[in-house]
Amino acid sequence: MTRVDRSTADRIPQDGEDAAVEARILNAAAHLIADEGFGRLKIGAVCARSGYARSVVFQHFGDKDGLGQRLVEYAVEEFTTAYSEAVAARTGGATATPMDMLRALLDIIFELIRTMPTLNHAFLALWGDAAAEYSALRGALTEADRRFRFAIAQTLASGVADGSITGVRDADAYAGALLAQLRGISMQALIDPDGVDLRGIRTELERGIDRLSSSFRGGL
Repeated sequence: MTRVDRSTADRIPQDGEDAAVEARILNAAAHLIADEGFGRLKIGAVCARSGYARSVVFQHFGDKDGLGQRLVEYAVEEFTTAYSEAVAARTGGATATPMDMLRALLDIIFELIRTMPTLNHAFLALWGDAAAEYSALRGALTEADRRFRFAIAQTLASGVADGSITGVRDADAYAGALLAQLRGISMQALIDPDGVDLRGIRTELERGIDRLSSSFRGGL
């Protein structure tokens, strides 16, 4: 590192720079976690990849666990934005129905599986790590999944209430089953991409979603 580089890395960012600095550090951490997992993550490696000194990393995140927890939140925030864009793309900007929202969920999940951006890869690695009892990230990932299931359940409940969805008896249970399927497919595609027929799997899931629709039931 040159004298200029070191000066830049050691400088504490000003308020207006905080978001950009945080994003750069999080993206650096995501690349490293995607490559080697959270357990092997070193703050020094994050500093080297992001170009910021330890003091800056610690100022923003406190420690390694804090960095991991914020990365989970960041991944959720980015997914929420991408999902909103998927809903808008499917509806053309019109008000989305519950069925539109469920179909858009498949759109964005399978797009992320197909392209597997680094942040999504890192999130899956963190999620797998949370299965261990010692994981410091289990709480953050548990909260993220609970919110995800709740959002799906709310969408289903809205459809049941307005009559557009008739194929669900227990919205909470269905939401849990759907998330389990989507997360499992994502993990399979990550671990064995050549062994998973994503097109076929998506077709089957779309058929399942279509069967929830009152119009599908009416057409039987």
